[in-house]
Parts: sequence; structure tokens; C-alpha cells
Amino acid sequence: MDRLSRMEVTVLLNLREEKNVTGLAKELGLSIYRTSTLVSSLERKGLVRTKKEKYKIVSLSDTKPAELFRKLVFRFGHMPLDKILSGKNLALLAVLKSTPLSAHELCIKGNLSRSTLYHIIGKLSNYGIIGEKSGKYFLVERYVLFHEFAKEFYVLQNSIKAREFFRDSTIVWSGVGEFILSTGEYRGKETGNFHLTGLERFSDFGIGLIGAGQYHYYYSEKAELSLEDVVVHALLIDFSPRTILYSIVLLLAHRDRLNRNKLFNLGIKYDVGVEDLLEYLEGREAGKYPYPSLTEVEETFEMYFGEKI
Repeated sequence: MDRLSRMEVTVLLNLREEKNVTGLAKELGLSIYRTSTLVSSLERKGLVRTKKEKYKIVSLSDTKPAELFRKLVFRFGHMPLDKILSGKNLALLAVLKSTPLSAHELCIKGNLSRSTLYHIIGKLSNYGIIGEKSGKYFLVERYVLFHEFAKEFYVLQNSIKAREFFRDSTIVWSGVGEFILSTGEYRGKETGNFHLTGLERFSDFGIGLIGAGQYHYYYSEKAELSLEDVVVHALLIDFSPRTILYSIVLLLAHRDRLNRNKLFNLGIKYDVGVEDLLEYLEGREAGKYPYPSLTEVEETFEMYFGEKI
């Protein structure tokens, strides 16, 4: 699970220097079995490392989030870090920025329900971490380290999953509990929680394209891919004239069942502008580079679907 429990954070807080599991268990007031379970969980998440000597020795790892955790303890050790960094708090901290965002934007970017979001905001506001301005929320500047840690925590969790899927893959976008990777090896359209996406998936909707030898997979435990997902992923991966043209044609071909609200929300999640694309659905063109002319759109549409728009 891509989060930290309060006890896991407590373990991390007790690892300012390396310790054996038996001594750590005694400090925490836990059984050796419970402590070993917590250490194993943290090791899988890349935050601690262990070595076997006479006793099992555990210490903080040398990963980026572990290094940021050391800095957090040094600067904010007086704060209840076990409460601040545990549960779904990390999801909000990972997407919260100094620029104010609405509750709607935070829910979308952090994969949070509205009720959970307000619950977390209430808790973190009590510690002065979150500010509010004109109904929007922002991270108070002096606590930017909390955001950096949370963001890198999710990057690390996503990287671990990506390497398990294909060792030579590269993450092109990382979010809260989801990511998109690039790989030179085709692994099928659906492989567990990995879904082929982007231009490579346009053929499912009537536009077969010659690939460039790279395949992109979207990881998510929650949902299957929709037309809207595939289009926005394609634009996120490669916002080029070619991708924009084929995305517009695809949206036009399926305009009767297109969920515009979902498309807008996905644009918010991935920071991809979709408003100009929708102009073409109304018979208007964006009129600026890298967007195509209506004539080019009409010709491409007829080439793939055998009829005029």
C-alpha cells in the first residue's frame, strides 16, 4: 500500500543511527515479530535497508525520500511527524503547492474523496502547514520539505513497481498511486494493473498508427482505460502536432459518447490543456501552432473513417 502507517513513521524516527531489530523492538515497546514486520514493510518501500550480522541490523536507506526524511527530522523534529506523514496525508502533501489550488483540483490530483480531503486539510491546518486564500488551499512556504518528501515517496513507490514490471522501463509521469512508463518491450494490452496507453492504443478506437518502437503503460489499481484516458495520456507523453491531430480526429469520431467533464478533469490531473481540442468539436480551430487546420483534420478524418465529419 502506497502510504505510511503511524508505526512505520515511528520506526523511521527511531533510526537516527543503525540498530539491531531486537534493540529497536525494545525501544518501541513492540514484539520482535511486529518490529520485523514493520522493518520488512519499510524495506519494500525503499526507506530502510538491513544487513545480517550477529543480529539483523536496520538503518535508513540512501534513497532520496529517506534523505529528505532525515532533513525533516532535523528541521521539524519538534512536530508530531508520525501524525503528519502517515495515512492519506502524504497524498495531499504530494500535490499541495505554494500556488493555491481548489478542493476540486486537489481531489483529482491526489486521488482523494472530497470528505477525506477536508478531513486532512483540517488536521494539517492545525499544524500551520496549509493556508487558505479565496477558497483555495496552498502549502505554507516554510513547510515545502513536507511536499518534497511526499512527492519523492510516491516517485520511489512507482519506480519500484515499474522495475518489477520491466527493469529497463522509464517513468514519464508519476502521480499518487499511479504512473505512466515507457518501455521498448510490448507486454500486451492489459497486464495486471498495467494498461497499454497513448498512441499505441488508438487502434482500439479506429486509428491504427505505426509505432515508434516505444510502448507506454499506465499503472493504476482502480480503473480501466477509457477513450478520454488514452487521449490525454497521448498528449502528456508527446504534445506534438502529430499527436494533437490524431487526438482531435479520435475525439471527433467518438464525440457522441465523449465525456467532456472527464476530459477536463484528466486535463487538470495531468496538467494537459484540452480546451483547444474541444474547439474542433464545434467546427472551430485553435489557429495557432502546434494545432492543425480544420482542412487537415477533415482530410485525416475521412482517410481513417471513410466519411466527412
